[in-house]
Amino acid sequence: MIRTSNSPILSIVSPQYISCFNKPKKFSTGALSRQFPPEQIHLPEYEKALHPERDEDDFLPASLNKTLLDELLRGKVGFNGIIVTDASHMVAMTASLPRREMLPTAIETGCDLFFNDPDEDFQWMKEGLENGLLTEERLHDAIRRTLGLKAKIGLHNTPREEIMLPKEEALSRIATEANTAVVRDVADKAITLVKDKQKDLFPVTPERYKRILLVPVSGIKGGFGAMIAGNKPKAHDHLKALLEERGHEVSIWESTEEKIMKLPEEERGAAIANVYAQKQPIANLTENYDLIINVGDVNSGGTIQRTIWPASKGTPDSPFYVHEIPTIYVSVQNPFDLADVPQVGTYINTYDGMLVTMEELVKKLAGESEFQGVSSVDPFCGLWDTKLWRDRK
Repeated sequence: MIRTSNSPILSIVSPQYISCFNKPKKFSTGALSRQFPPEQIHLPEYEKALHPERDEDDFLPASLNKTLLDELLRGKVGFNGIIVTDASHMVAMTASLPRREMLPTAIETGCDLFFNDPDEDFQWMKEGLENGLLTEERLHDAIRRTLGLKAKIGLHNTPREEIMLPKEEALSRIATEANTAVVRDVADKAITLVKDKQKDLFPVTPERYKRILLVPVSGIKGGFGAMIAGNKPKAHDHLKALLEERGHEVSIWESTEEKIMKLPEEERGAAIANVYAQKQPIANLTENYDLIINVGDVNSGGTIQRTIWPASKGTPDSPFYVHEIPTIYVSVQNPFDLADVPQVGTYINTYDGMLVTMEELVKKLAGESEFQGVSSVDPFCGLWDTKLWRDRK
């Protein structure tokens, strides 16, 4: 549910919460639930149970499915608000019907508002009404529900400037002290010490670990997430600054691949051919560092959420040194990174890499704050080796 400081409550619920495992789930449908975006989910087992005569080829995503919107959502669940399509260029919708049929079908099957409507779409909606794909009855029902919602939240008599605040005023309501306090509290209670097998590793203080090497670990790079992130400081940048403030000497490992990409193009071929020569004596680590922290920043918004190890061998990118030097693996996004580093004895999930979260993490590393987080998923990924620690001491 969403409440702003000067607006009524709106409840925006997605069908992906109704069916995560192909089984309908209940959600709030009281007076506060008014808007519902159907997304692009399917419920094939549910639909087959209600209509065994249907062939699987007839099953459509929720935005185009009268069984899911009318029989389930409005009928069985009792939702009486408006239903809004998600972005209509998503593949689940566009792969189901031609666009000229998809638009009126979405409204006819139960959606009240269509998201993304260029002039072409408006024309196809009119054609659908004229050729019978969209009925007058359903059109008027959608209009009635939409106007009813607008009246309920006062849009018909609220000045535009009260709805769309000036930029400066709107930004002043973001990241307030109260909001930041909530974020800090959530981070404090969420950070999870998943695997704690190394004896006497904590606390991490300058007296015990003066020289720290931070090793960034990533997944597939690029894509939309990279465009959004831009050049913002990453989790390992925050950690470096925070640890240095406490008196640690902190270095950040630059991967062999990154070094090669900085070379002139004509020199890269020879460097790639020589990539295995990057192997170093273990003494290069043990004599220069007291602690290594691998910072796994694997994009949780990507379609592939796995660690990508570089081609080079014998470099700190991959924690091959866990029995040579104290090592901590911190995953700041993907809570399942342990599957790719089962050899580590100490593994922590922070769930995000924001500065405030890294501040709380450093407190816990230093023994100033207890680890309180409890995993809501299986961070061991159902694997036997993720729980192992071969302590030879």
